[in-house]
Amino acid sequence: MTKQKTGTSKQSSIKRLNVGIVGFGLSGQIFHAPYIDVSSDFNLHTIVTSGTLAGEKYPKAKIATSIEDVLVDPEVDLLIICTPNPLHFTHARAALLAGKHVVVEKPFTVNSEEAGSLIGIASQTGKHLFPFHNRRWDSDFLTLKYIISEGFLGKVLDFESHFDRFTPEISRAAWRYQQEAGGGTLFDLGIHLIDQAVDLFGKPEGVFCRLFNQRKGSITDDSFDLKLIYPDLNVTLKAGVFVNLPGPRFQIHGTGGSFVKYGLDCQEAMLRKGQKPGRLGFGNEPEEQRGVLSSVIPGKEFHGRLPTFTGNYMAFFENIYSVIVNGARTIVKPEDALLNIRIIEAARLSDKEQKVITV
Repeated sequence: MTKQKTGTSKQSSIKRLNVGIVGFGLSGQIFHAPYIDVSSDFNLHTIVTSGTLAGEKYPKAKIATSIEDVLVDPEVDLLIICTPNPLHFTHARAALLAGKHVVVEKPFTVNSEEAGSLIGIASQTGKHLFPFHNRRWDSDFLTLKYIISEGFLGKVLDFESHFDRFTPEISRAAWRYQQEAGGGTLFDLGIHLIDQAVDLFGKPEGVFCRLFNQRKGSITDDSFDLKLIYPDLNVTLKAGVFVNLPGPRFQIHGTGGSFVKYGLDCQEAMLRKGQKPGRLGFGNEPEEQRGVLSSVIPGKEFHGRLPTFTGNYMAFFENIYSVIVNGARTIVKPEDALLNIRIIEAARLSDKEQKVITV
């Protein structure tokens, strides 16, 4: 099997970009700082945080206590916004107007009006704006894209994607479940599932959704069951917080075969353990976690466990560098994030009105 390309190419790093990370919670610590730190394309210049951990982990970086400190710093080229969801728009807007390129953690914004406004400001300022949809580079998703693009399944008829957990009590990031704006599992995990599905199949005609408020202290959705409506394709996206025995992460069935995959991409688990991106074996999942492919397509007949592609979140950052320095094509576009948020808004309306909503 041929290794899938990520759409990026190794750069000569003639210019290193100075990066500021705004916020040093889970996202800043796990998903951004390690990649910027090990990349030869970037320099971890400043971290905006109220705590002391960032200075301990990255002693060469400047530590600031206010976003204003980094907005006025002419040395900083790129800001990564990792603040709580309701602040994404305000902070990204300020960064663009200050002349910085911007990466915004998911969700891009808490509503489509803000998303559209950010896209307009980026166009006016001539700065690049990148939604952080890193899970396009999950190992299983890269594998799945290859299987579909190579025609192993024939015409895809049914696609089911889950991101399940067993978290019966609200603990980390409790604020996420105590506010309507940008809160809830649909905005948290659902944004990943939606982005992956739309990347595979394009814009749906409509959505139908049920949202479930299940935990004490939560005022927004804990779990969801979302249908994306396509003419000849059934797409189901689900996430639950009371799933102690998870089923498949992906189930895909087509006219010529099926693919079933258990287990989550391993990159987050490795990063949480302090492993560095780029080390030998990083992003490689255990063999026992490989998905099962069954194909009857002539010339592609196969039945058994399929090696999983290596997960590669670094490709997101490589693309950012290529876009800013070399004018390359942007892989994750802000318009993609805008569509995802519109789908979430339609899903919430669908749950309220109990009917299919046109996107």
